[in-house]
Amino acid sequence: MMPRFSLDFPYTCLMTDTSNIEIVLTPRLLVEKTKLSAERDLLLERASSFCILREKGDICARRAAGLESARLRKEARDRDRKIKLIAEAISLLGPIAPSLNRRLAMVHYHYNNWMAVEKTGLTAARIVSKLGGDGYVNTPAYNAEVIAFLQNVHALCDSLPYILNLYFRVHDFSYRKIGWNKITLNLLEDAARETGEENLSTRLKEFSKNDLFIKLQDLVNCAKHKHLIPIFFHEGRAVFAKLDGKWLPSSLEVHQFLLRIDNELIPLVWAILRIAAERAFK
Repeated sequence: MMPRFSLDFPYTCLMTDTSNIEIVLTPRLLVEKTKLSAERDLLLERASSFCILREKGDICARRAAGLESARLRKEARDRDRKIKLIAEAISLLGPIAPSLNRRLAMVHYHYNNWMAVEKTGLTAARIVSKLGGDGYVNTPAYNAEVIAFLQNVHALCDSLPYILNLYFRVHDFSYRKIGWNKITLNLLEDAARETGEENLSTRLKEFSKNDLFIKLQDLVNCAKHKHLIPIFFHEGRAVFAKLDGKWLPSSLEVHQFLLRIDNELIPLVWAILRIAAERAFK
């Protein structure tokens, strides 16, 4: 059975106005595998016909027939190699679709949990601020749900280069540095253009430069590899902190950022996957 994922995502307000999207990930690879199999069979058939010709004619004709038969069989083996690679890609793609579903469910799970503790967290920060404190939102549950939301969205975004590499195979599947780095991105963009998928190449490049995605990367990578980003209660809003010698309130409001991530960034991920998958039907 072909892996599918059926996703509800919002365009205007988190988890309210939703549109169902179902993407089948494997048809592109199945179509490519079928085409290569047909080409291989034709090459082998032609090679066999040249084997018959080797039994007729003069020495030069028999030699030429033998050489052509060997060339065709070599091409057939090349098709076989590609078919085996595609079969491996299909196998690797299998668990990805349900994983995407579960990952999105986790995103919304952490958002709902965050909403449940938001008022308590901000109330505590407001009291501390009024008492002359630093205004940090220190409630562990509040901060934990924000970072968990962002980490799961980041993981969704990071799955894109890996999935696209299964389609274009610009790196070995075991290559550990597949991601939003310049080398992988350039290879994927070039591969998409070479197959006439200019729209996919453009979307991929635009996504890598998307301000929301870049900010998401900054926050998650900093939290993962360096330190957590504090959240301030500032002028009646919860905002992420910025480091300028010391932690200061930034203009990045927490709730609006989470909403924009869900309403703007996640749909871009599905759009790129849809464009790549629909190649099979063109």
